[in-house]
Parts: sequence; structure tokens; C-alpha cells
Amino acid sequence: MTIGALGPVPFARGWYAYVGSATRGRRARVARHLAVSKPLRWHADYLFTAFPPRRAWLVDGGAGECELAAGLAAPPGAGRRPPRFGAGDCRCAGHLVCFPRRPGLAGISVAAGAAARVRAFRRSAG
Repeated sequence: MTIGALGPVPFARGWYAYVGSATRGRRARVARHLAVSKPLRWHADYLFTAFPPRRAWLVDGGAGECELAAGLAAPPGAGRRPPRFGAGDCRCAGHLVCFPRRPGLAGISVAAGAAARVRAFRRSAG
């Protein structure tokens, strides 16, 4: 699929987690990314338009988005794919993490770090 300035990007089969910063107005930012209709500005907008997510996890903790993506990509089989996705404003390997199996809330919490608080955020129907 074509992702903005990244151009054509292949996506492997699996479960994906996108990590983004939403320090101010985080619920509004997450709701905007989960919205079905929106202007396409960021890599995540292209991805979420093609594959609308039903749920997001809000993570409260000291880690920044690059550190959180690294933690999520650490378990065996997980990885930041495609490279540099969502990392246009930093120098990390990327903010999209691919898992071979569906991660559960417990696994996300462990990867996010023991100090982080993780809670579900669902897209509203409308």
C-alpha cells in the first residue's frame, strides 16, 4: 500500500501496534487517528484508513514513543516493520511494531514497562 512520502510499503501478515505521542489532548489525538474519515497527514493516517482499528491502548508512563516502540519490539518474533514507519520526526527504527500473534493487554503492559499504566480506548460508533 502507498504510505505518503514513504511510497509503496509491503506489510507482512501479523498483528500491528502503532506507537505515537499524544502528550497534550491525548484522547482527542487517539480519537482522531481512530476516526474513519480524516485528512491524510501522517503515516498512521494512511494505515488506519486502509485498516480501521477498533481499539487503542493509552499508555501512561515515563517512556517516550521511541522507547515504547523499542520495548514492544523486544519480544521474540516482534519487530519494527516496515522500517522507519511513523518516525519522520525522530531517528529511531520506527513506531509500527509487528507481532506474529495477537498481543494481549498483559503482553502490552509487560512490554511497555512495569511503571506504565495501560488502558483500552475504543473507537466510538459514529
